[in-house]
Amino acid sequence: MKLKLLFWLLLVGNVVLFGMSRGYFGANASERREPQRLAEQLRPELLSVLPANSEKLASQLRAQPATTQASAADPATAAAAPAAAAPAATPATASPAQPAAAQVATVTPSCTEVGNFTAADARRFSDQLAGLKLGDKVVQKLTQDVTSHMVYIPPQDGREGAERRVAELRRLGIGDFYVIPDSFPNPALRSGVSLGIFRTEEAAKAYVGQLISRGVRSARIIARRSGAGKQVFQLRDLSPEARTALENIKSAFPDQEIRACSA
Repeated sequence: MKLKLLFWLLLVGNVVLFGMSRGYFGANASERREPQRLAEQLRPELLSVLPANSEKLASQLRAQPATTQASAADPATAAAAPAAAAPAATPATASPAQPAAAQVATVTPSCTEVGNFTAADARRFSDQLAGLKLGDKVVQKLTQDVTSHMVYIPPQDGREGAERRVAELRRLGIGDFYVIPDSFPNPALRSGVSLGIFRTEEAAKAYVGQLISRGVRSARIIARRSGAGKQVFQLRDLSPEARTALENIKSAFPDQEIRACSA
């Protein structure tokens, strides 16, 4: 009798355990231990089936990225899209373009300047330079040193205009000036009014500032250069052989120097 009771108790216990594992009596043990997983389950009551031509479905597809649309339309196309984009992102594909860009570097033309020569030395240097047959690669220029700066009022209406400006200067209490004569070497300054000669440009600018404060607003500054100019030679794009020959010619003129072109 006891054995029969024990048999039925074991049988009922096995049935209960089997039913619990199958979920016949509610949530199983593993589900009770994973409440977050249960919370993330889809809510079927919120799902709705849309027809193929639904405007709502079309608008959702347009809002999705291109990769998502491709995966929804054709899984094989979506799988092929990353594979097609991958070669463009690999460093091995992009690296061959770098040497090509380096080969297209622009070469800046070189310019060499020699001088300053007097007129006589410039003729001698030019005669020796002609043997190199450099053609239009050689340019000869005349340079003059700035010796002073003149503050002046530009000419206007000839002598009559100069007299009007002189009267205005006197009215403003300015007496240090003189009218530039018609014999002046620079014809563009004739009948202008000189207000002073200054050694440096800074001093000339300072005086112009004083004149403006006293009501003279037409004063200008012009650089005065020495009458005897110097000759300068500029040579462009010399080959190594031509540069060596130039240095040999220059050795006969120890007072001159070879330098990069200033302008």
